Amino acid sequence: MNGARQFHSIVKKTQQIGRFYFVCGSHARGKTFRIYLLPKGEKAISNGDSNPCLNKDAVEIYGIAFGQPGWSETYGWIEKGKWVDDVMEIINDLDVKNQEAILKAKNSKLEKEKAEKEKRNTLLEDY
Repeated sequence: MNGARQFHSIVKKTQQIGRFYFVCGSHARGKTFRIYLLPKGEKAISNGDSNPCLNKDAVEIYGIAFGQPGWSETYGWIEKGKWVDDVMEIINDLDVKNQEAILKAKNSKLEKEKAEKEKRNTLLEDY
């Protein structure tokens, strides 16, 4: 919950990116978000959309830092190291892509509306 919403809204789905396995989930009180670091060259073994991967050597590096899970949890870095910068770079890149997709969709909608308006005006002027 605290700290999970923003990352969850950017990453959007459980997925592996590089050596990181991002887990997006939810419970009755809000969004959940965890990140696992996988050994080099290892592919994540999925365990469903909101569950950690099944890789036995994966290490949770971001998740519930303190608080009662499902009630008052606060998310943060469980393990800090040079991977923090790499994860933040991935998240920033995903955020930029998300913003570009939103802008593209808005522009497409505006172009469609403009074309419809021009078509309507042409029809009215042709009367």
